[in-house]
Amino acid sequence: MTLYERIRYLRKQSGMTQNDLAHSLGYKDRSMIAKIEAGKVDLPQSKITEIAEILNTTPGYLMGWVEAAFDEAFGKKQENEPPKTPEARILAKGIDKMPQAQREAIINMMQGLYPGLFEKGSEEDDT
Repeated sequence: MTLYERIRYLRKQSGMTQNDLAHSLGYKDRSMIAKIEAGKVDLPQSKITEIAEILNTTPGYLMGWVEAAFDEAFGKKQENEPPKTPEARILAKGIDKMPQAQREAIINMMQGLYPGLFEKGSEEDDT
């Protein structure tokens, strides 16, 4: 999924219309959101962060870093394997330092990608 597909998916999952998201971001109407979701607008990092907050997720998820980090950590390959970014590695190592809401969003996403990952006995000893 691309950044723009994730924005559209999460907006719909949250029950927001394009107008709702537009107004939350300070736009007059839905036309800018339609352009964003169509991939016709290059978003600055600050706008991605703002959208992530509104959609109750992380910029890392919107950018695809989370999936890349956990696919890399668990040896899984995505169909269109993204570059192994430093951000993805940092995210994988630093999840326990994130605010609770962001950590929960990532854990929920991980449970969808890797069923059973958080079941008792699924931890591996790093020693």
